[in-house]
Amino acid sequence: MSDETELKREVGKFGSFSMGYADIGADIYISLGLITLYAYTAAPLALMVAAIAYITTGLSYAELASKYPVAGGAQYYAYKAFGKLNGFIAGWGLMLDYTVDIALFSLASVGYLGFLVKTFMSTEILMVNPYYGLCAVSLIIMLIGLNIIGIKYSSKFNEVFVLIDLLTVSIVLVLGLYEVLTSGKIFSWIESLKNFGKIPTWEDFTYAITLSMASYIGIESISQAAEETRKPRKIIPSATKATIVSVVIIAFLASLLSVTLLDPFDAEARVQDPMVALASAVPFIGGGLALWVGFMGFMICYVSTNTGVIGVSRVTFSMSRLNLSPKIFRRIHRVYRTPYVTIIVFALIAILIILVNIFLPSLDLLELVASLYNFGALISYMYVNLALIVLRKEKVEGWKVPGSINLRWKGESFEIPILPVIGFISCLIIWIMIVATHEHGRLLGFAWFTIGAIIYLAISYRKKVRGSG
Repeated sequence: MSDETELKREVGKFGSFSMGYADIGADIYISLGLITLYAYTAAPLALMVAAIAYITTGLSYAELASKYPVAGGAQYYAYKAFGKLNGFIAGWGLMLDYTVDIALFSLASVGYLGFLVKTFMSTEILMVNPYYGLCAVSLIIMLIGLNIIGIKYSSKFNEVFVLIDLLTVSIVLVLGLYEVLTSGKIFSWIESLKNFGKIPTWEDFTYAITLSMASYIGIESISQAAEETRKPRKIIPSATKATIVSVVIIAFLASLLSVTLLDPFDAEARVQDPMVALASAVPFIGGGLALWVGFMGFMICYVSTNTGVIGVSRVTFSMSRLNLSPKIFRRIHRVYRTPYVTIIVFALIAILIILVNIFLPSLDLLELVASLYNFGALISYMYVNLALIVLRKEKVEGWKVPGSINLRWKGESFEIPILPVIGFISCLIIWIMIVATHEHGRLLGFAWFTIGAIIYLAISYRKKVRGSG
């Protein structure tokens, strides 16, 4: 093995888009059922509220990644804007996000695979623990090998299935929208919103918003691979904006169809494979399409599992280069030039998360992992928005988020971008909602950051001792 710390630039425009879409676009395959379970007919509204944080933060990522095209994302931006401690906190939050991403979407993959097994083999064995969790573990192990071989192959793996998924989802949404508009079900949905406050209650709607954020986590995947992206200052902003637009449209339409074509009060029965149920309800080819969507649900969720492996390995690699994590994490494979140590370590942590909770009911395991997913990501997202506000003063070439105001303070003029301010506030509000409403996610989330604090203090103490020696 080698201690080289340079990564190869092999990711093109569609590859960059695919990383973002695979990570976020897959979210709706798993979160749609959970959101409907609590928001009922107001599920599209919950998703649109959460979209405010997603859109503003995504644009902040686009500017920062185009100006600082290095591995690390939020961790690097926080480090550059606020110093080592804040860089570590942001990176530690992303490490939680990506590690949980691996666990969450491997479980989601099994949910759709379980539908296919049930259809062709008449058994629900993969839909219940421990087989539900053990199958997810086996899927993660296969990705360890794929990612050690190299991001070129990993990126191509993403691109193929993202393209097929876009075509599949487009067919489902177009046919479903045709049915909703021609049958008048859209008016029945609008009428149902008059019961808002009772069905859903405000408490349930608030909880649904926290789950809705899981539909939008993953935009940072594009910036994580910035150091491996060709022409990053040009490609990253366009790939990010394309991802934002496509994901918001898909999330809104899929949620709208799920509460008009399907009974929103029966969401629990389809929480593990919500897109299959939606596909089966579209006119003309619903039955046959459901099988194909089941296959694509499995594949796109597996692709998202793969982007989690890519993301966490690059964050930890970047932190190690900045001396914020152990030196062993910066090691590059001599042949494949990939951060093989971080790939192995954090994939194994994701496996541990599944194994520790493997005897929970499947729905509870899914909801717990989703709350952890949001907890870590939103902390990092807040840092991204704040970092852009601080770093805007640096005259660095790259794309700029539109809209800003100039303020004068003690004779100096400061340019304050408006969208990152909105992004920070919206992320903070949703994070507080998660802390208030997700008991187990709250406990495990704070436990993760407590472990991080201990590691940071240990690294700092070791440096201090070496310095004094």
